[in-house]
Amino acid sequence: MKSYRKYKVIRKVKENSLVVSLYLAPIDAIPLTPFMPGQHLMFKLDIPGTGVPVFRYYSFSDIFNLVYYRVSVKKELPPANNFTLPEGLASSYLYDCVKEGDILEAKGPSGDFYLNPEDSKPVVLIAGGIGITPLLSMIKSIAKSNPAKMVYFFYGVNERSDHSFQTELQHIGEVYDNICITTFYNKIGFGDVKGVHYDYEGFVNIQTILQITKETHLDYYICGPGPMMSYITGELEKLGINKGNIHIESFNNKNDQSLEEETQELLPDQENLKPNTEFSIEFLLSGKKIQWDNRYRSILEFAEGNDIEISSGCLFGDCGTCLTEIKEGNVRYMHQTLIIADEGKCLPCSCIPTSNVILNV
Repeated sequence: MKSYRKYKVIRKVKENSLVVSLYLAPIDAIPLTPFMPGQHLMFKLDIPGTGVPVFRYYSFSDIFNLVYYRVSVKKELPPANNFTLPEGLASSYLYDCVKEGDILEAKGPSGDFYLNPEDSKPVVLIAGGIGITPLLSMIKSIAKSNPAKMVYFFYGVNERSDHSFQTELQHIGEVYDNICITTFYNKIGFGDVKGVHYDYEGFVNIQTILQITKETHLDYYICGPGPMMSYITGELEKLGINKGNIHIESFNNKNDQSLEEETQELLPDQENLKPNTEFSIEFLLSGKKIQWDNRYRSILEFAEGNDIEISSGCLFGDCGTCLTEIKEGNVRYMHQTLIIADEGKCLPCSCIPTSNVILNV
């Protein structure tokens, strides 16, 4: 199992009203592990009141350097139609509570959503909201190592207060002729200037993408809310784009806020919840049989908390990386998943046991 490593927060920068960047330097003398642009770290967070570690993925938002990693986090608020629901557990902790000098644990880099900046083929990057983080790493990596590679970057946000990394993007657009940046604001506010703050009003749309790229058979990397990604990928497939040229990373907030919403009734009071050891989970390949602890939000997090690694990519059932064979027992899903597991398999990142379970992992 890949081990977790401790990092000191050497800098914390507010990127907009809800997004912060954390600059993480290792506390040991071991050099930082290089990552591919688009990859992420898995964080193991000891959040007061949870009783057990909380696990989340956060993407690198900068190019690799030998001194620090940078990840960027959006604090997830309750949905506008129900403010009684909790804020995002992990994102609120990182945004509100973690400060410079604090120590965080993470492992990685990992993730299959990345590109090779040395490749010469033009690329289209499409981001919605905080989905910009892995794509910003891609843009900056290409700018540094391959200034001949053409990049078309389309970035959609709700309004200017959601526009992260505006200064960085403006600098990149001015300095690098090979990087074309197009920004969409869904809501135009007082003082917003077209051509300065944004380029188009409304959502990112396929018509504008084609108008600017003037060709279709390129590589596409898409990261953002589920509806945006479904729309873009659907339109690209209608145009005959090979699915192998469409790469997606879901930032639909189930990683934090929506997960809180959908599990609220099942885990009503995390602070006062006592461990439930009614069921056991046997991990065949790991040779471990452990009593279930219902303070964990999924079998995968339970496994991580007990030093058992299950390969994963998203933590909310949208990628299928963690698909695991169930030899015996039953599970219950804690929220809707994009991937539907076949009979005899499960997505450990999104389910909990309802009986004794034996997993082939």
